[in-house]
Amino acid sequence: MSSADYLTTKQVLLPHLQVALNLYLLSYKLTLQPQLNVSWCQKKDGEFTYVWAIALQLSTAQKIPAIQIATKIIGMINTQAIADDIRQKLATENLACSTLIAIRATPSGLIYLELTDCAIAAWLQYSIANPPKIEKYCLQKNKTLLPFILQYTHARCYSVLQLAAREGIIPPVLTSISFLDSQQQLLCRHAAEQALIKQLLVTSDNLYAPNAHLKPHWQKIAVALCQSWQTFYAYCQIWGEVKRNNLDLARVRLGLTLLTQRLLAVLLNDKLGIYAPTEL
Repeated sequence: MSSADYLTTKQVLLPHLQVALNLYLLSYKLTLQPQLNVSWCQKKDGEFTYVWAIALQLSTAQKIPAIQIATKIIGMINTQAIADDIRQKLATENLACSTLIAIRATPSGLIYLELTDCAIAAWLQYSIANPPKIEKYCLQKNKTLLPFILQYTHARCYSVLQLAAREGIIPPVLTSISFLDSQQQLLCRHAAEQALIKQLLVTSDNLYAPNAHLKPHWQKIAVALCQSWQTFYAYCQIWGEVKRNNLDLARVRLGLTLLTQRLLAVLLNDKLGIYAPTEL
């Protein structure tokens, strides 16, 4: 599948980071060609934050403190242009938020690029409306050495969505969900929900915006997504009281289930070469 068919937050960010890097190199008349890559912050307080270590790379070559380089590069990143790109490329509805990304440097010189709730909601809504395509559907129902959790989770997600459609909570073909509340904050605030969203972002980046110098371990990525959804489903109720009293939240959780099922289908079919079952 071509990366042009499906966008990730990383794909939106990278061109703007490249512009800032080019400006910095030009300003110092440097002929270096450092690798342009960002990774997800693993800290608990940075759930939706990318880390860019470019200043550390340049510090070695320039023999100046990384924090000094990071500060200058941050001044060259056009956050308004990034926000406009998020609105144009990802948002399927108007975003009332004025801030979509916050950027800061750590004392060590790492650059943190934090996506706000509105930016995350834009990507989630985009992903609901624009499902990733599967290149090759596999009919091989069993494959040795693959964990059972992979096919089980795909089938479980599918059955949850089918039940929700039969009960009228969501339409049979789901194309739109509002992930923000009236205060423009994500409706999904539970730690398990946030962890699943993070894993969905990580998975989509690995699929459609991978690091050119690292080969993804697809089985490990798929298992991590399955485990995140299993934890989410154990702690984040959809039925019962939530369905009765907070239908918007129930629909948001079903949206996260749909995105999990879709990405798992791509991983199973295209990357692991195995059938993605709808029932077991």
